[in-house]
Amino acid sequence: MLIALIHIYFSSYQLKKKIYSMATKILRNKRTFIILNEDLPDISENIFTHFEDNQALESGRKEAGRGTVTFFRDCRLDLVHKTYKRGGLIRKLVTSHYLWTGLTKTRAHIEFDGLKKMFDLGLPVPRPIAARIIRKGIFYRAELITQEIEKATTFGENLAAKNLSSDMLKELGLAIKSLHREGFMHPDLNIENILIGNSKKIFFLDFDQAQPLKQKEIQFGRDIERLRRSIKKFCLKNERDFPEREWHIVLETYGSNIL
Repeated sequence: MLIALIHIYFSSYQLKKKIYSMATKILRNKRTFIILNEDLPDISENIFTHFEDNQALESGRKEAGRGTVTFFRDCRLDLVHKTYKRGGLIRKLVTSHYLWTGLTKTRAHIEFDGLKKMFDLGLPVPRPIAARIIRKGIFYRAELITQEIEKATTFGENLAAKNLSSDMLKELGLAIKSLHREGFMHPDLNIENILIGNSKKIFFLDFDQAQPLKQKEIQFGRDIERLRRSIKKFCLKNERDFPEREWHIVLETYGSNIL
């Protein structure tokens, strides 16, 4: 029913042209490329050197999705460093290298650029700080640094703890709608890349295919269905009933807030 509603509404939906901040600098040293957010003048290419020199002192390290993230502090900011890693069966053969087809097609460049555009529009995503792409032959590896979402927990953690309030669920429905309203879809919306920050505000992570879509490419129902499957998978694994009442709140909020 919701997917039908989405289709009816967005069949006449017209994406408006947006003016994105162009304050991004790309530096190159031989086969290393560094992308910097120039909205933050204190940030330089040395941020990666600082991170490497102080890894043993950093505040935390964990696996997250298809990457490894480490929390650290630099330039008076709490930051998150992510190393891109392969998923699926290919990960057993190649862990962190990808085929080079050009700088703008690398995962780090795509995610940094997408996050920058979304953040400038006021969407619920972390602020991108810097990215680094290192090419080696026909392959590359990549890293991304973003600003940390303070005191955040994942939607999955709250689902496991049965800590899903009506306000939080309504915020989730509104947050998903805010992405769609600006023409963005999430490439893999699931319970682990949705963060709940202070005041129950929702944020989305892991945008390695986060460019605005043309009207004919928009299929927003896929985001909703991916999230439903992720919740269902969690429930099956943990022998719990699907939270129908909570899910209905998300759908109802999403569907009743169309501008």
